[in-house]
Amino acid sequence: MWNLSKMSARWIGALVILTAVSVLDVTGLLGPIDRALMDMRFRFLERPASGDIVIVQIDPYSLQELDVWPWPRRYHADLIDKLVAAGAREIAIDIDLSARRTEAGDQAFVAALARAQGRIILPAFRQAAAPESAGGQLFDTLPRPEFGEHAQIGSINVSPAPDGLVRRMSGVHKVGPRQMPAVFALLAGPEAINETPFYIDFGIDPNTIPRISYVDVLRGRFEAGQLAGKTVIVGTTAAELGDALPVPVYRSMAGPAVQALAYESIRQGRDIHTFGSALSVPVSAFVVVLLTILFAKRRWRWAVFFCAATVVGMEALAVAVQANAAIALTTAPWLIAAPVSLLFALSRQIETQARQILEQRETIATRRALMDRMVENSFDGIIIADHAGKIHVMNKAAEAILRCSIEDAAGQPIDDVLPGAGELAAQFLPVLDAETNQDGGPRVPHECITARRDGSRVAIELTVGAVDLASSKLGRRETVPERLYRTFTFRDISERKATQDAQQRAVEEALAANRAKTEFLANMSHELRTPLNAIIGFSDTIRSEVFGPVNPPRYGQYVDDIHNSGTHLLQVISDILDVSRIELGHYEVVEEEFDPAEALASCTKIATGWPSIAERDFSVEIPADLPVVRGDERVIKQVVINLLSNAFKYSRDGDRITICAKMEEQGSLAIFVEDTGIGIARENMPNLTTAFYQVGGAFARETEGVGLGLFLTASYIKLHGGEFSIDSELGVGTTATVRLPAARVGTASSNAAISA
Repeated sequence: MWNLSKMSARWIGALVILTAVSVLDVTGLLGPIDRALMDMRFRFLERPASGDIVIVQIDPYSLQELDVWPWPRRYHADLIDKLVAAGAREIAIDIDLSARRTEAGDQAFVAALARAQGRIILPAFRQAAAPESAGGQLFDTLPRPEFGEHAQIGSINVSPAPDGLVRRMSGVHKVGPRQMPAVFALLAGPEAINETPFYIDFGIDPNTIPRISYVDVLRGRFEAGQLAGKTVIVGTTAAELGDALPVPVYRSMAGPAVQALAYESIRQGRDIHTFGSALSVPVSAFVVVLLTILFAKRRWRWAVFFCAATVVGMEALAVAVQANAAIALTTAPWLIAAPVSLLFALSRQIETQARQILEQRETIATRRALMDRMVENSFDGIIIADHAGKIHVMNKAAEAILRCSIEDAAGQPIDDVLPGAGELAAQFLPVLDAETNQDGGPRVPHECITARRDGSRVAIELTVGAVDLASSKLGRRETVPERLYRTFTFRDISERKATQDAQQRAVEEALAANRAKTEFLANMSHELRTPLNAIIGFSDTIRSEVFGPVNPPRYGQYVDDIHNSGTHLLQVISDILDVSRIELGHYEVVEEEFDPAEALASCTKIATGWPSIAERDFSVEIPADLPVVRGDERVIKQVVINLLSNAFKYSRDGDRITICAKMEEQGSLAIFVEDTGIGIARENMPNLTTAFYQVGGAFARETEGVGLGLFLTASYIKLHGGEFSIDSELGVGTTATVRLPAARVGTASSNAAISA
């Protein structure tokens, strides 16, 4: 029965809200709000003019140069001739032409109208006898009869809205005893000549309508393309002539500009219409019913959210409709219905708060019992101490880990049961206070070894927190936070620590083994270099036939093979020795200043002696003004030779190989070695600079090497503080880039240009 009465009250309230909003809407009392919302949408939906219409304005500049007013009609005649000659499609003149002037001037104007062959539209308007005679006698002002023989007549009348602003226009106005089409409607075309009023789209920016000063047209100071094929309105925009109309968004606007905006609204399909109460009342009913249903079972935060979403959504819908369909929705009734429904729903919810408070007390008691049970059954050890560090609560897991019962621990200092915990809390809890205002603060675990009551030790992971309980002050409704307890949560991590220690020992053993391997390679490289040098030296002596000719000649070929193989093996051992030095951190860069152009030239000279150069398109692009570089010249040469060697090895007959160098904007020196060879697969790219790595697969070439060249190249450049990178695509080619940092680059040298 109570639920039924509550439901009835809810729907009665919804009916009252709907009735009140509908009455306000139908009686027009919500009109100011709707107009303000429409103006807001105009500002939001700003768009440029089409450029199809041009205003020839009688502005202060024109009044100053033509220093007589009113102007002779021969000026207007000359203006019409200029506009027609410039190719203007139609010309509307928003100037009072009702009075007689000089005979010569009027005849010149009639002749210009005749020459325009019907392109001219002259103004007619209805005005009061005096500005203060509102509701009094009205007079119709028409152009002189002889002017109308060669031109169309259009009305320039406007009708302000109840707020005094010009908002709406009609394509037909009553002037005298007959209905007369408006000027903008004659310009826009026959479909615009109707009596149905529409709202001007003040979202069209009038500042984007092209404008030309009257005197500039008269003097021919304009480009013909500005007017060719355009519709033109001639009228006053100067403030001193008083032809300004109050409008929304822009406050006031000259009469010709208002006519131009009305024209733009028609031409762009932005003549805005509205459904009025025929749509707003049914939608208001829908909004009230929907929100009444949504608010019935929602808390106030959700109710506010739904209300705000409804208001924003309705207005967003109105903006979208106005932007795309040129229809102005009257949203004021909807926007008022939503917050009023919210207030009614909130008042209903307040009535239920008292009952909920009683229910919450019972819930809190149940929750407290549940939390006690969860603490007691937790896998982690939990100790709760007061602000003085005296233990109040300790669960079973804590008793098992510390081997101490709650009976023995209750009331004891925390450091007696969990040594070091009190000091940790004193250091850590102030940090928690600075970082958060929430109960307990962030939990940061700390690993430590603690002593048990029986003398044994255990590794634990300890988290310190705090509990702020709200206490009520007598005679005051608010509660004040007060830190009463500290929490210590911990778990036994002995097994985890043992596993971590074993892993650490394994890592250290692996590192030691790797270092031993590196030192072994270094020692072996030294041991092998001595006999190899002897082999190379003696074979070179025999090959040079120092002590006589070698017979038979085939022995000479064997000696050459011995010498070449020894030299190659010595280079491999030298590379391995450099690898060992680099891995052990013993490699030292010999710092000196050298000319990079000369160094690169010596590298290219070596490359020109390789047998495969005859089948390659080898080019060198090294500027003459490279600055000096500080570094190890021998190492830099070795890097470039390694890169050139790879380019020659992994390219085919007819492929192009290029070495170039240039200074970059940040001051670094970049060296590029490019080839159009076989390229490198993407999956192999990450391992290219790994020691002893060699690319395999179907595209591997039968070439010498042990996979140390790119590793040493990257290491040498890193020792110089530079960067080494490789960009390659399989079947397309490879680009290797070396960058020496700006800190190693000095002043420009004056070497001769190097070319090849």
